[in-house]
Amino acid sequence: MTHTGSILFARQPILDLDLKIAGYELLFRSSEASSSDAQSAESMTADVATRAMLDIGLDTLIGPSRAWINCSRDFLVQRTFQALSPERIVLEVLESVKAEPEVLDAILEARAQGFTIALDDFEVSHENAALLDVSDYVKVDCFNKSPAQIEREARTLAAPSRGLLAEKVETREIFEVCREAGFTLFQGYFFTRPSLVHGTAMQSNRVQILRLLAELHHPDATVQSVTELVQSDVTLAYRLMRQANSARTGRAVKFENLRDAISMLGLDRVRACAALLMLGTAADKPSELATLALVRARYCQLVGEALHEDAHKYFVVGLFSVLEAYLDDTMDHITGLLSLDRDLTEALVRRSGKLGDALDSALKSELADFDGGALSSLDTAERAQCYLSALSWANQTQASMQGL
Repeated sequence: MTHTGSILFARQPILDLDLKIAGYELLFRSSEASSSDAQSAESMTADVATRAMLDIGLDTLIGPSRAWINCSRDFLVQRTFQALSPERIVLEVLESVKAEPEVLDAILEARAQGFTIALDDFEVSHENAALLDVSDYVKVDCFNKSPAQIEREARTLAAPSRGLLAEKVETREIFEVCREAGFTLFQGYFFTRPSLVHGTAMQSNRVQILRLLAELHHPDATVQSVTELVQSDVTLAYRLMRQANSARTGRAVKFENLRDAISMLGLDRVRACAALLMLGTAADKPSELATLALVRARYCQLVGEALHEDAHKYFVVGLFSVLEAYLDDTMDHITGLLSLDRDLTEALVRRSGKLGDALDSALKSELADFDGGALSSLDTAERAQCYLSALSWANQTQASMQGL
């Protein structure tokens, strides 16, 4: 969640059938809302958030992706959407909006301008049935619903010209149910959960990647020691050389020595690039896992700096928080393989200690809760600024790696 004035933002990923990013839903609420009011984002008018979005910039919030934003009746009828780019925005019509003539006219005008229309938490009734005819997507809340209920709703709402988005998908099992039922977009944190199969050993190449990643993030690492580590992975070494050379396009002579390239990039950038490359090597895992790792890592690092703690260790706890899903193993077993410091292990396994408080705050930010948790040393605005900075940094890091 990001902060501008009294408006706080968060983003939640939307994935397609291939588990690739199809967009991010932007959640927002007033900084004066209570910490227990996690759904206050839905009750705010989107015109307020629109002004805040324009101040911050979509590229900072979501990179090149599309933003899905909640729209009230007034937002539609007053044509506030005209200030936004139809190529970048999906308009989510809130479930409280009725199919009045003024609303239908506004939606038809928005579609004519190129906007995609989604119906949020939609349930068919006499008052809103006409909205189905002017929508491109329908979002279905899957939380605590049985497979039979999900399949029944999919049959009711599906149409050749209309896609289905399953939201609050929290397990792989429900994801599979939704995919079989005909949903094509998915929202929820199912992709951050491990797929544990009893008796299946962790793939050896992922163990090697994990150990390399741990060594790269050792606090005593030097340019020389990192160079030696990177040289053990030919693909990583090649891509880092390309990264260094692409960053210095004005040089008359390109880097030919890995050590010089790493010196130019700096250890922090090399670590981030290595993490992004290595976490992206698993073909069966969504790229959003790497994105999430970078955002969490940078967020925790900024928290550590604000608290005058070992910021590098804070970076590591955020980065490693996705390893359960990446390796399909328990965090308890993973941390044992890595022989991490006790405080890092306790933070990752049990979310305890100062490191655990920072990680807990990072996870809560993804759920639009910037006030909860044990991290009381920073106020809401400070944590929101950490998150905004983390999003921007992660977007820039990923953009610099495109095509490498």
